[in-house]
Amino acid sequence: MLIRTTLLILGIPILLQATTITQLLQSLEKRPEARLDILAIEKSALGKEAVRDKRMPKVGLFGGYEHFNTPNGLLPVVPNKMSAMLKDPTISQPFSKNILRGGVEFSWPLFVKSVYTLEEKAELLNLASKEKKKLNLIQRQAVVVGSVAQLRYLESLKSALIAKRHSIKETEKSTEMKIKEGRAPESARFLLSSHINELDISLNTIDQQVNLLSAKIETLTGIALKRSIPLKRRNTIRKGEIFALRPLQKKVEASLKGVQAADEAYIPSIVTKGNAAQSHADAYNNDGSLQENFAMAGLYITMPLFDSSKSTASQQAKVAYMQEKTTLEQTRHALSVQARQLSREIELLRKSIELAQKSVADQQKLLRIAKVSLTNESITQEEYLRYEDALADAKAKLYNYHAKRWQDIAQLAVIYGNDLKEIVK
Repeated sequence: MLIRTTLLILGIPILLQATTITQLLQSLEKRPEARLDILAIEKSALGKEAVRDKRMPKVGLFGGYEHFNTPNGLLPVVPNKMSAMLKDPTISQPFSKNILRGGVEFSWPLFVKSVYTLEEKAELLNLASKEKKKLNLIQRQAVVVGSVAQLRYLESLKSALIAKRHSIKETEKSTEMKIKEGRAPESARFLLSSHINELDISLNTIDQQVNLLSAKIETLTGIALKRSIPLKRRNTIRKGEIFALRPLQKKVEASLKGVQAADEAYIPSIVTKGNAAQSHADAYNNDGSLQENFAMAGLYITMPLFDSSKSTASQQAKVAYMQEKTTLEQTRHALSVQARQLSREIELLRKSIELAQKSVADQQKLLRIAKVSLTNESITQEEYLRYEDALADAKAKLYNYHAKRWQDIAQLAVIYGNDLKEIVK
C-alpha cells in the first residue's frame, strides 16, 4: 500500500488488470483523450464568450503628447467666449503648438445584427463539440471491445493450435515406435516434425499479434491486460436516429448561421462612443499655463455602401456551408448503408456460429476416427494430418465468427450512440 501511494504521489502510472469489460470501459473516461474532449468543449464555450464580448462596452485610458506646426485648440471655444479673449491679451487662449492630453474613452455597440447571429453560431459549435465528446467516447469503447474480442479470438486460436500440437506429439510417439519396429519409413518422423515446426511458427505469430493488441488496449485504457476478458451481452442495440451524425448536423446549422451573419454585415449598426480628456499646454498668445477639460458622447449609425471584402466573406460562408452540408449527406448515406449491413451481418454471424459449432463437433469425431485408422495403418500420415488441420480450421472459423460479431455490435453501437457499458458486460 505504501509503494502504491508513493507511485501515485510521484505521478507514475500503475498498470492494473481489469477483471471485467465494464471496468475497462470505465477507465476510458479518466484517460487523456477524455480530458482533451472536455478541453475542446471548454474552448468552444470560450469561443461563444468571445463573440458575446463584442456586444459589451469597451472602456480605456489614453494619454499622449501632440505637436503642431501652428497653434491648435485644446478644446472647442464658442464665439462669444473667444471674442472676450481677443479683447484681453492677459487671458490665456486655449491654443498651443505642444499639447499634453490624457483621459478616458469608451465605445459600446448597441446594435450589430451579425454579432447576435455569430453568437448563435458559436452556441451551435459548442453543442457540436459536446456531441463529438460523446461520439469519441463511444468510438473508443468500440475499439476496446473489438480489440478484446480479437484478443479472445487469438487466445482461443492459440489454445486450439496448442491442442493440435499436443495431439501430433502424441502421434509422433507412436510413430517413433513404428519406425523402430520397421513398420514406418524414416520420412514419417520428418513429416510430423515439419508440421510441429509450422505450428510453432504460427504460435509465435499469434504471440506477436497478441502483443500488439494488448499494447493497443493499454494505450487507450492505461490498463495492461495479462489475459483477455469475457464478453457477454447485457442488452441489444437500441436503434433509432443515427447518433454519429449529430456533430455534423450541428456544424451544418452553424455554417448556415455563418452565411446569415455574412449577409447581415450590410445591415446598419448603432454604436455609441465618447471620451473625457484633460489637456495641458502653454498658451500661444502669452505662454500662460493652461489646463482644460473636455468631454463628449455620441450615437452613430453606420451603413456600408460598398465593401468588396464583405461580398467575398459572404461567398466564402456559402461555400463552407455547402461543404458541411455535402459532407453530412455523404456521411448519412454511408452510415445508413453500414447500419443495415451490420444488422444483417450480425444475424448471419449468429447462424455461422451455430454451423461452425456443429462443424467443430463433427471434425473432433472425425479426428478420433482418423487416429484409430492411423494406428491400424488404414490411412497415411498425410491423410491423418489433414484431419488435424480440418479441426484447427473449424475452431479458427468459430472463434473468428465470435470476434467478428462483437466487432460488428461495437460498430453498430457507435452509429446509434449506444453506450457500450449498457450493451456488454
